[in-house]
Order: sequence, then structure tokens, then C-alpha cells
Amino acid sequence: MTELIGIAAVAIVAWFAAGTIWNVRTGRELLRWMQSGLPLLGERTTVRWLGSTAVELVIDQGKAEFARVTVVIFLEPRDLPWWPLSRLRGRRDTLIIRGVLRRAPSFELEALDPVSWSGRDALPRVPRKWPVRQAAAPGDVVVHHETAAALAHVDALLAIARHAGMKVRRLSVRRTEPNFQLHVLLPDRRQSAHDFFEAVHALAESALD
Repeated sequence: MTELIGIAAVAIVAWFAAGTIWNVRTGRELLRWMQSGLPLLGERTTVRWLGSTAVELVIDQGKAEFARVTVVIFLEPRDLPWWPLSRLRGRRDTLIIRGVLRRAPSFELEALDPVSWSGRDALPRVPRKWPVRQAAAPGDVVVHHETAAALAHVDALLAIARHAGMKVRRLSVRRTEPNFQLHVLLPDRRQSAHDFFEAVHALAESALD
């Protein structure tokens, strides 16, 4: 029994170490990739690791439509033994962009992937009275919208995201802060970070139309 406990302890420690190394490497790779595009959001960025599963980048002085921006690299809990269960529940490596815009949007909407962690986490905060447009195909987002005007904007927003190669898990436009939220699977690092963040600006600009 003692030997089995020892073997189990070693296995847990090894799992933790391997998962931590994997996440740190993934986070650092994405930080390097973002260097050529992140200045489009703002010049001065404060970076901090939140454990081994998240990296937070705060930009207090944003550019163009953004007054302030927070970027979070949200990683799967690979350092924990129940990581496979979290994957089954839809948690994936995600890039989150939360922005305070220079003025409040004229409409509100939530485009959510119902099987993702992002979608499930946001759903309780969506007003129940909002109409819902169901997903047209598996993998599409469900759109919760305040008015018909909001619904008229969502296809243009999602088209911008698709054109930039974004796999959207949540796209939120709200009058209250943060006015803009975008949750996407980690971008393909073979694409240009500059182009990716230009698309983020295009989304924020479209949210203020």
C-alpha cells in the first residue's frame, strides 16, 4: 500500500510538472507572437502570470476605439489530474480580449458557443427577455440580442471574425463596461499578429457603428 501511495504521489508531481511546462511554453510562444500586433491596441502593457493557466496583459491607454484593454491568455489546466474532464466540458486554450470603448455602443448582444466554457460562463448574465437566434449549423454561435438593430449588426461582426480566421467562442457588445469582449481559440501563429489585431480593431469599430 505504501509503495502504491508513493507511486501515485510521484505520478501526480510528474503530471503537475509536465502540465506546467506545457502551459508556460504555450503562453510564452503566444506572447512572442503577439509582439508585432499588440502595439495596435496600446503602447504600454503590464504583463503578469496568474498561476500556470493564465497570462494577463493590461493596457491602460488604448488606441483608436479602445480606452483601455485587457488581454488574457487562458490556458487549459494541464497541470491538474482532472484536465481531461475539463476538456470534455469544453475548456480550451482561449485568447480573451476585454475592452472599454471610448463611448458606449448603441446596441447589446451576446454571441455564444453553447458547448464552450466561455459560452456557458456568460449565459447566466444574459437577460432572459432577450430574443435568441439559434445556431444555423453545428459549431456556430447562438446569438442573444437586445433588439432587431443588434441582430442586424451581428452578421457583420461575425463576418469580420471569420475573415480573420477567428474561432469565436464569445463575442459580447454591451453598454456597461467592459463594452467589448472577444473570446477565441488561440490564433494560428502562422498568421500575422498585426492582421489579427487589426481585425480586433475592425470589430470594435463595427460595434460602435
